[in-house]
Amino acid sequence: MGSTIKTKFGDLQVSDDIMSGAFNSIPIVDLKNINSPDISQRRDLALQLKDACIRVGFFYIKNHGIDASLVARMHTKAHEYFSLPIDEKMKCSRADSKVFRGYTPLLSEFDQMDHSVGSLCEGFDIGYEFDADPQATRDNELHKISNMYGENVWPDERVLPGFRATYLEYYANLLKLSRNLLKMFAVALDLPDNYFDAFVTRPGSMSRLIHYPPQPIPGGNHPGIAPHTDFECFTILSQDSVRALQVLNSQNKWIMAEPIKDHLVVNVGDFLQFWTNGLFRSTFHAATNLTGLDRYSIPFFFGVNYDAVISVLDSCITKDMPLKSKTKSVVAGDYVRQQLDAVYNKPFDAPL
Repeated sequence: MGSTIKTKFGDLQVSDDIMSGAFNSIPIVDLKNINSPDISQRRDLALQLKDACIRVGFFYIKNHGIDASLVARMHTKAHEYFSLPIDEKMKCSRADSKVFRGYTPLLSEFDQMDHSVGSLCEGFDIGYEFDADPQATRDNELHKISNMYGENVWPDERVLPGFRATYLEYYANLLKLSRNLLKMFAVALDLPDNYFDAFVTRPGSMSRLIHYPPQPIPGGNHPGIAPHTDFECFTILSQDSVRALQVLNSQNKWIMAEPIKDHLVVNVGDFLQFWTNGLFRSTFHAATNLTGLDRYSIPFFFGVNYDAVISVLDSCITKDMPLKSKTKSVVAGDYVRQQLDAVYNKPFDAPL
């Protein structure tokens, strides 16, 4: 039996299906054939992704189509933003947003199981807006569809020129990549490649700039970010060159997700785990920055429409793999709001 860890799913053995496998490294997947007209090449890619999602829940991607110069410009903007005086950053305070967008100061993001422990990081969050989605249909007032849609807040253009334009360009590119990846996950699950398309017409996807100051000692009084899983379908992370991200395997060992130049890191989130009845693993991970350097990262949390109802795929419920969750369906926006409330506002009450 593995060790017991307290999670938002309750107390679990680390070797339980919901946790990561006995991996010692994180696989690399080449996406060069993601848009290939050759269906056999796309199916081979889908099978590689499926293997990574089942065994590890984490993988690197290369040849992903995100221009290196855009990534570099985005990291430059992150440095510029976090270098602003605290009074300037607080003009975009997340606490003033009803949809969890804007600036979060150091020690203001909490461990879901121990709300007394703040994370040693600061962040800036944006969410879905029409200007960042070339496929957007503007015939709905989003706030009437779900209370998780809302306005982004931005620093003054005179204070930080080009910040909004660069971030929305980056968001749009990650949105395109994420929709293509979701098609591959559909193929991996023996579904039509457009199976999930209707779920992501106005995806509840958030992106975040994060700054991690150095931690003085391992663990310490405050983690960089405590062990957690991500809420949405999957996360695409751009790391800088400073190592900090660690992934928990079923042997209760932390595996370092080393930064690799021109590679992005992808991890399965709760929605894909829920959809697949635990076949794909939403793996626990944390950030511990012991390098003595400042670390910056940019995660993109790809989710579905906030009003979408996600139901466990019938093909993933079998005699050998019965329904694992407390319910067979969940409204996406309700789940994300409950999760974010746990991180920022109150103790967590898991609906799954």
